[in-house]
Amino acid sequence: MGDENTCAKTGGNISENSGENSGENTGANTCGNTRRKTAVVVTILAGAFAVMAMSNAVVPVLNLLAKDSPQIQGIIYSAYFLGAFLTVLPAGMISDRVGRTLPIRAGLILTVVAGIAMILLANPYLIAAARFAEGIGAGLFVASALAWINEQEEHKKISGYYFACINLGFLSSLILTGYFSGYSLMTGVLIFTVLAAASLILSMGTIRGNTGNAGNTGNDAAEEKADQSPLSEIILGSLALFFSVAVLSGTTGVVISLYPGFSGISALAAGILIGLMDIGTITSSLYASRRAGRGVRFEIPAGALIIAALVLVILLIPAGNLIAAGLLFIGIGAAYGTVTIAQVDYLSKTKYGQGAVLGIYNLFGYAGMAFMPFASGILAESSYPSAFIATALLCLTVCATAVLAAKGRKD
Repeated sequence: MGDENTCAKTGGNISENSGENSGENTGANTCGNTRRKTAVVVTILAGAFAVMAMSNAVVPVLNLLAKDSPQIQGIIYSAYFLGAFLTVLPAGMISDRVGRTLPIRAGLILTVVAGIAMILLANPYLIAAARFAEGIGAGLFVASALAWINEQEEHKKISGYYFACINLGFLSSLILTGYFSGYSLMTGVLIFTVLAAASLILSMGTIRGNTGNAGNTGNDAAEEKADQSPLSEIILGSLALFFSVAVLSGTTGVVISLYPGFSGISALAAGILIGLMDIGTITSSLYASRRAGRGVRFEIPAGALIIAALVLVILLIPAGNLIAAGLLFIGIGAAYGTVTIAQVDYLSKTKYGQGAVLGIYNLFGYAGMAFMPFASGILAESSYPSAFIATALLCLTVCATAVLAAKGRKD
């Protein structure tokens, strides 16, 4: 509806100033371009939902798939993140060279193939191998899809929808897989494999040809420089920001992984709290993407400070008070969602190719999710409070480094 009105107005205005035929042609082109872009956005959002939902679809039944072996549970769970961690940066760099279309579609294809394999396989080690392939597909998709988003004029608004869809995928997979687990352990995987296949089919008609090729600026020299910039230059140029990505994403993993053991709550209660964190992130992502904001010099330090405080509050609330815990998880999710939008918005303004930049962004995010919960788990073996305190101190370090990095820098 909005597209039709915009196209009609564009055609009418140009017709008055430049002639009727010129106005009609330009208006039709604008209308067509707007609709094509909308179709690509819908495809990417649907793909993001399906890919992220698939990543969580085995979590509620992990112990059953692993036959109650903690070691095999860890292998199956970690295989996905290993695949994504190894792929996300090369995928982003490749998409700067060949365009976004091929990596996005390849990521969806791998997600569908991995889902089918997990449905058909019974051996837990083969399921882990399929999860590894699924992680590779996710790495291909997320780096390229987010790079395409960051190249659009309205990137901040679209990124809000993107991160909302990611967290909605996480939430939906936990609910649906848990609900349908009585019918089959792989019912959740089946549902999201079908959705990923639908996204893949949709992409055949919407993401075509040069969709999302590197650089939309029209400045060939700038694009060449962006493509050839060494990774070290990109990382050092925004080191404080990438550090914040690793620590703050890792902090959410620490809270999710340690709080159930610290508080002694049931698996159902833990699932509800994780869902509340996702709801907080969804809501704040949508809100932050629609307002001007004050830039990373404010959002990152403030968000890191709030998250640090909430992590410490974990030590103060009664273990059985699920209302207080729920508010705390919502608060952490909301602060994290706001910071995420600010981080991605800032990266969209850098001079480097967005594929490489967003590849590094996702790489640091996966690194934080992989290593911080692992390290905090080691600390928690001797003392849960020490693990939460160490995590809060890291968040405060993010706050300090973000403030120092912001001095003399224009957003």
